[in-house]
Amino acid sequence: MLAKLDGHQKAVSGIALPLGSDKLYSGSKDGTVRLWDCHTGQCASVINLGDEVGCLICEGPWVFIGMPNVVKAWNIESSSEFILNEPVGQVYCMVVANEMLFAGAQDCGIFVWKGSPGAENPFHHVGSLRGHSHTVTCLTVGHNMLDSGSMDNTIKVWDLDTLQSVMTLDGHTDTPMSLLCWDQFLLSCSLDQTIKVWGVAGGNLEVTYTHNEEHGVLALCGLNDFG
Repeated sequence: MLAKLDGHQKAVSGIALPLGSDKLYSGSKDGTVRLWDCHTGQCASVINLGDEVGCLICEGPWVFIGMPNVVKAWNIESSSEFILNEPVGQVYCMVVANEMLFAGAQDCGIFVWKGSPGAENPFHHVGSLRGHSHTVTCLTVGHNMLDSGSMDNTIKVWDLDTLQSVMTLDGHTDTPMSLLCWDQFLLSCSLDQTIKVWGVAGGNLEVTYTHNEEHGVLALCGLNDFG
């Protein structure tokens, strides 16, 4: 371990290192975003947002912060800030694909904004994806598909071109907490104490392997092996 970054008073709900930045951003349920100097490991700044941070991601120079009823978008190059007000309830997950921002929220919806470079507001709300019956907890993108997990214990697969649901995956007995596209497979982890590997069979995604864990799994992360 190189460093331990102490400062948040409650659980950390997202970390991001924007392109070209020497600052690591972390968001927390304590209602703050902290900026950490990547060279020293010291906290360079604390931004008090006044409400819980549900998730935090970055794409290029943009930092997106999911909070109750809102997504805040910061551009670290221009120092501009935009407020995206459409979500209802806490925003628990976000992902960027095809020049669109997707945000999964407490009210069962996945809210979608299209990037509009050069516009006064560079984010245009294009609608929401409806199909889950409970809070959306995780999102990932792969093979021109958006995958979403929910507290309704299902995973839905959405076509990124049409934004329509094309498949519902039933296999978990508790909430999927994280999704990961890996080569031709979809990996999911859940509070049901399993990690499942989904593969294509007959045009559908089916469970090809289940790994049991003693405790529920909260997050998946993958790195390419260049060796």
